[in-house]
Amino acid sequence: MTSTTEAGPKAMDSDLVRYVGLNPEGGQAAVMDREGLRKVIATKLAAKGFEVPQDSIGSDDGHWMEVASDLFRVYREQSRLLESHLCPVDQRIQAFLDDALSTLDKAEAVHLPNQTLNMDRYGLARELSFPSSENEYHSEEIHSYRLDKGAVLHNPLNDKRTTKGVFHVADYGLPIPADKIPVPLITYARLLKTAFQPPTNLNTLPYTQKWESPADT
Repeated sequence: MTSTTEAGPKAMDSDLVRYVGLNPEGGQAAVMDREGLRKVIATKLAAKGFEVPQDSIGSDDGHWMEVASDLFRVYREQSRLLESHLCPVDQRIQAFLDDALSTLDKAEAVHLPNQTLNMDRYGLARELSFPSSENEYHSEEIHSYRLDKGAVLHNPLNDKRTTKGVFHVADYGLPIPADKIPVPLITYARLLKTAFQPPTNLNTLPYTQKWESPADT
């Protein structure tokens, strides 16, 4: 029988490989093959209620998805009932926002998004950055390219690589350096709220761009 102390380090090592892509001994772990990643993505999107095209998952997996459809419906209902419950990290962020913006009118309150797609496996985010089975993605805001060894290059339209120029800081907490310009908390609150409500054309998940019904996130 394996003790808790023995299982603990092994579990941590497994999580390090799964979530971060690093070997416990050092160096980068092998990434799941793209076919495997596509199956994981298809399952996640189907569980969220998105229509996943048959040609993106294969005939065998399509049969499995049909069998699991009832399970996905139960999952979506459970997610709906728990949509106001945030994960521990998001709870801390939301608590900070509530405290920082507590002096503003309630109408200015900012809430973190509660409908998310969890990137709980190393390599998923990179695979989602491109239309299925393609190596480039282009939009009005960004151009992305898949490089050798799985690396990804993102070239945003407005690439800000420096803080040179006017730098604005919300007037909260620590003193603001003299070379920065303080702005009222309400400015910060409204900018953040707007960032959480991007235009529809920015919400399309690149991986699903060429699907008949692209997924909006």
